[in-house]
Amino acid sequence: MEAKPDCPKCHASTVYRSGKILGKQRYRCKNCGFQFTRTTPRGRPASEKALAVTLYTMGLSLSAIARIFHVSPPAVLRWVRNFAERVYEKPEPGEAIIIELDEMWHFLKSKKNKLWIWKAYCRDTGQLIDWECGGRDQATLHRLMERLKK
Repeated sequence: MEAKPDCPKCHASTVYRSGKILGKQRYRCKNCGFQFTRTTPRGRPASEKALAVTLYTMGLSLSAIARIFHVSPPAVLRWVRNFAERVYEKPEPGEAIIIELDEMWHFLKSKKNKLWIWKAYCRDTGQLIDWECGGRDQATLHRLMERLKK
């Protein structure tokens, strides 16, 4: 016999069967009346996402990583962006005298879908001072330059 799941809304264990939909058992919570169907977990494990980010930092393209993991290139890009936002803090502009700007780009599925990453380095130490994602346009450069003025 199948074990009854807990209610995803109120986490009560007082649920009962409430019919089937598309061949899957439905449940209803006695406490809050919420109806739900047990679904399998979605998405990729965090270990796969971390490996994808590591491969990206080693120079593998987003499309190649997507082929390895059988996902779309935008999904890999989302993993990389989420990792960067969660882990990497943009350093505060310091006392750099000479700053070098560099840009790199990747494309997703076709060369029409380009993502540009602008980077600002201290020429003396080689340390990354700031970065900005966007297009290869004045607006992206202006956002980076406004932060560098500090």
